[in-house]
Amino acid sequence: MTAQHNAVLFEFTSGRHAAIGLHEVAELVMSPRLVNVPLAPDYCHSLCIWQDRAIPFVELASLIGQRSLEKVSLALVVTYFARSNGEQRWGALGLSTYFRMMSVGDDAACLLPQDSSAWPSIAHSCFQLVDENVPILNLDALFEQRLQLIP
Repeated sequence: MTAQHNAVLFEFTSGRHAAIGLHEVAELVMSPRLVNVPLAPDYCHSLCIWQDRAIPFVELASLIGQRSLEKVSLALVVTYFARSNGEQRWGALGLSTYFRMMSVGDDAACLLPQDSSAWPSIAHSCFQLVDENVPILNLDALFEQRLQLIP
């Protein structure tokens, strides 16, 4: 019997990965329509127009202090439920390549990467994949709490 896929793994900068739950993927958009937001931080400089909605577009590399992707050609539209009121919300993550689905079990759990102080506030947990610690994003924390901190 084969294990069912329960996670989506994506590259957010060269050789670095993060993951979300498979159930959190809404759509993969090729050549997303982005609208710049003046004075916004580097990691959320645009809104993505998706299904007549303007949703926040996050580049994870900038948020954790890594080099941003040179060419963002895809938007991974994600869905989550806001902890504050239980409403379903959407956001988009910038990607340069396609994601892959995979199975992750509790036996792969490990510590969060130590390269950024942002990880504890935006990740649920982490798993080991070959020689890399891969954070599992907390989308509510990323799109709700983190973006509320923008002055």
